[in-house]
Amino acid sequence: MRNEIIKKIENTLKVKKVSYENIKFLAGDASNRKYFNIKVQKKVYVLMYDDNPESLKKFIKISSLLSGIVTIPKIFLNFQENNILIIENFGDKKFSNIVNKSNQNTLYSLATDALIHVHKQTFDFNLEFYDENKLMNESNLFFEWFLQDGDFLKDKAKKDFNNEFKSLINLLENIPKVFIHRDYHVDNLFFFENKDKHFKCGWIDYQDALIGPCVYDLVSLTQDARIDVDVKIERKIINYYSDSFGNIDPSEFEVCYKVIAIQRHLKVLGIFKRLAIRDNKKSYLVHIPRVIKMLKKNLNNKEFRSISKILIPLLNHG
Repeated sequence: MRNEIIKKIENTLKVKKVSYENIKFLAGDASNRKYFNIKVQKKVYVLMYDDNPESLKKFIKISSLLSGIVTIPKIFLNFQENNILIIENFGDKKFSNIVNKSNQNTLYSLATDALIHVHKQTFDFNLEFYDENKLMNESNLFFEWFLQDGDFLKDKAKKDFNNEFKSLINLLENIPKVFIHRDYHVDNLFFFENKDKHFKCGWIDYQDALIGPCVYDLVSLTQDARIDVDVKIERKIINYYSDSFGNIDPSEFEVCYKVIAIQRHLKVLGIFKRLAIRDNKKSYLVHIPRVIKMLKKNLNNKEFRSISKILIPLLNHG
């Protein structure tokens, strides 16, 4: 599959008369998107290949919206009709590569500063809303993929959960709606030592962005499926963010934070299991115990007693 993609890329670059040196596979993510290092005129860039035209179109649109507000990769060559973009290479200081006990406070604070700056923008991003239907459909991935066909009372549990969870989703109306990156975690953030303030934190993979509850990206960052985040760091970041906005009620913010944490962990469990079953991408399964642990922790609050009664037996059963 990867060799076929490289052949397509090479043919496109030949037709476009782009002089380049070796193409080297860099990374692939949970989607069909693939990244390659490519050397053009003695400089190394990232070539993004995505056979979903809408995804590339959205990446270009959102890059235009975020330009000058936060650090994002510049687009140098646009061959979207051939599923290709050649973009700035952010180097190897990805948060997930460099985070450790001595710098985690700095890195997570920078990531939060970038969110705060973007969330304080007043212009219309003209993006779709992260509405109740989208949120509910995502949490239902848990029932549709994580639970196996023979799991105890699966369909009834899904129906009962949705009936209860709708009222919790409605609580999100109490907090501001902002630009949501939607995949805001250490694998999509880069450190730039020589930039100023929040620009030290570089963003990638924002093509699925929406307008939604301000807690969403914060949850992605501090309750990351891929890495353990110190609880003291998480607490500090929550307080730091909420204190930066005078229009946020801390107690409402706290409940909404946990609602989104539950929604996101259910979604992630479903997606990781779907990747393994449907796409034979089994590397994500290693993170499932961490996600279950975080989900149970969030459910352990009196506000969520009704959904906890539904979910905990299913988690223990699984």
